[in-house]
This record gives sequence, structure tokens and C-alpha cells, in this order.
Amino acid sequence: MEFEIDVSGSDLLEKDYTIVIADKNNIIKGYKFDEKTIKIIKSRYGEGKYHYKISSQGRALLKIRIYSVIIYYLFKDILDKIEGKKLTLNICRDFQGHEKDIKSNLISLLRDKLKLTFEMRHIRLQKGSNADKYAHLMRKDKKNLIKGYVKIPYNDIEKFLKQKCARGP
Repeated sequence: MEFEIDVSGSDLLEKDYTIVIADKNNIIKGYKFDEKTIKIIKSRYGEGKYHYKISSQGRALLKIRIYSVIIYYLFKDILDKIEGKKLTLNICRDFQGHEKDIKSNLISLLRDKLKLTFEMRHIRLQKGSNADKYAHLMRKDKKNLIKGYVKIPYNDIEKFLKQKCARGP
């Protein structure tokens, strides 16, 4: 199975930033950040409660980790549809220069925790691809009416960010 992963929005730590996974058979799952979640993340990061240093590099690594954790939960939501299948992940180059960080996070989360086998490619996705289209549509969807949203409580994200166990439970 081949999945595309794309985002829509200017910054991961801004309201309505959206992360989407999609295949060609219309499996589409997405997560849109809300103001409350962003406020909590920024506040706790500023208090030094996460594994990541308070610096521009630390903030970038925090964003990569959050991005990867969201992808983990999106795949966890469709696990019953993809178990045992080798996946190809076509990841849009939204975090250029951090491909190794993304790869290491996804190996830890998808392979080690979800037991998924996958190959990963960082590419430029075509405009109009399912992931590109739905990331944009979901970000603009003010009433969250589009099918495919995955609800991820803040606590489920935070357990992968905390000082004690940055790798999650």
C-alpha cells in the first residue's frame, strides 16, 4: 500500500495546521490542531517540561516529534486496514533538512510500536494529490465537517514529549 503524507498551514504550532495521510483508494485521515492544544504545547515547552531544549533547534525537533506522533496516531486509526502489508510512505518535503529526524521518529513509532513495515521517500507531492487536496480542505474546514478527522487528546500527544520518557510509553 502506498500512502502520501502532507500538511497544510504555515507553522505546526499554529491553529488549524493540518496533517493528512492518504492513499489512492480514498483512505484519508487527518488531524487539525486547535488553539487549546497549541497553547498548552507552547506553554509547557516554555516551562521546560518536554525533552526538547528551549532553542530554535530544540523547537524544530519538538515540531518534528509532534508531526511524527500525529502520523503515528493516524496510522493507528487505520491499523486494521493495513496490518501485515508493506507500506510505502511518500512524505512531502515540508521539513527539509530534518528527513533523518523524521525517519528515526517514524521507525520508533510505526515500526517498533505499530509493527508496520514500510519504505519511506521524501518527495515533492503533486498538486491535487489526495494528501495535498485533503490537507488544504481540512485546514479550511471551520466546522470540521469533512470525514476522516482523527481525534487525538492532548494527553496522548504529550506522553511522547515529556522529559522522562521522550519516546513515549
